[in-house]
Amino acid sequence: MVSVVALIGDLVDSRKSPDRQALHTMLDDVLDVVNRRLDPIEPAVITVGDEFQGVYRSLGDALTASFWIRISLSPLGDVRFGVGRGEVRTLDTTRGILDGSAFWRARDAIEVVESRAGRARTRTSRTGFHSPDDLPHLVAAVQATLDCLDFMVGSLSSSSHAILEGLMNGHTQLEIAERAGISPSAVSQRLRRDGLGVALDTMTTLGSQP
Repeated sequence: MVSVVALIGDLVDSRKSPDRQALHTMLDDVLDVVNRRLDPIEPAVITVGDEFQGVYRSLGDALTASFWIRISLSPLGDVRFGVGRGEVRTLDTTRGILDGSAFWRARDAIEVVESRAGRARTRTSRTGFHSPDDLPHLVAAVQATLDCLDFMVGSLSSSSHAILEGLMNGHTQLEIAERAGISPSAVSQRLRRDGLGVALDTMTTLGSQP
């Protein structure tokens, strides 16, 4: 079997949401949009409760999916992710049940993320990567980058978050300013102050990983 990358996602504290149905519906809509933007081996779909999973050809595609999903869901909800490289096989073609080492590793990764998010010093942790198939120092470098990106995104104000989403959608600073009802100079200030350009460049770099 060919090595692929599995992504498992889970809504954070969804039971505390004031409108859980709206959050679930929005997640379904976001997954549909992301599936159309990328070319997954197995489209990301909700599996049980507030958990979803998908399969991708590369680490970059899986991480890109995670970025789009998290940014698109905010501020209504937040998501944690586990990413694992390995093999995937179909256990039940009728019901579309998948299994394999990529999913086991993604599951291990998301459990580590949940544990780390429960500690004060790593409370912004949202994305974990596990892959014995890659060189350990490369896995460590990817994880360190994800940790920094999670911190940056988790620390953004709602207005800065909206600007980042606009940039990810390819909107100009002028378009973003008009949509947000602020001046273009205010957008530029937030870009510099909050490191939004750095966050976007980091997502692009991670999204190019094989």
